[in-house]
Amino acid sequence: MKQHPLDFLHHLLDSGAIKFGEFRLKSGRLSPYFVNIATAINTGRRASGTVDAYVTEIVNGAVGADFDYIHGPAYKGIPLSALIAEKLWNAHEIDLRWGYNRKEAKRYGDPVDRDIVGDLRDGDSVLMVDDVVVTGKTKIDNWEKLTGYRSDLSLKGILIAVDRQEVDEDGGNTTEILRDAGMEVYPVLRITEIFDYLLDRTVGGTVYVDGRIKAAFDEYFERYGTRV
Repeated sequence: MKQHPLDFLHHLLDSGAIKFGEFRLKSGRLSPYFVNIATAINTGRRASGTVDAYVTEIVNGAVGADFDYIHGPAYKGIPLSALIAEKLWNAHEIDLRWGYNRKEAKRYGDPVDRDIVGDLRDGDSVLMVDDVVVTGKTKIDNWEKLTGYRSDLSLKGILIAVDRQEVDEDGGNTTEILRDAGMEVYPVLRITEIFDYLLDRTVGGTVYVDGRIKAAFDEYFERYGTRV
């Protein structure tokens, strides 16, 4: 594993943002691990370390900074989008607009931000930021909201902390489905490399993934994981 994603993995472990056990996902799947990026941004120090990883992928990684707007899907994408925009400006003098969607339409006040909050403009190139991708449904729904709100938008891609490398409800490779729809996924980490690295390894005095946890992951991945 390269140094940049390795540092980010240690940051996620240290902040408790990745846990191992048994967790019911929004999709209904029972997962042997859970990624909660909110835990990795709940203090100033942790937020800075987390956003450093995202910004590195933009400035020095595969994403590139040639886009206009950062979109954060509600809810976890909201603070991420704001923090990334701030870090891009303060660390690299890259000044980009950012915003987010509402889960429920606002029924009062200025109707301009009834569904989408932020200065999204016609013709913008948009980078979507979030913690993970599971089935991809949330990302597709968000993009439909944005394209219904402004015209001639293009999607730079979807930047996430961890690619769970899973299939959708019909068994399709989520990342490939999104890519085929013009939605390239840029992960800082992939879940298979996380488990491979952590298996029987002591990190900060703790073995996070032993043979039992790895066996549970292998069983889960055999059912829901991608085959490539």
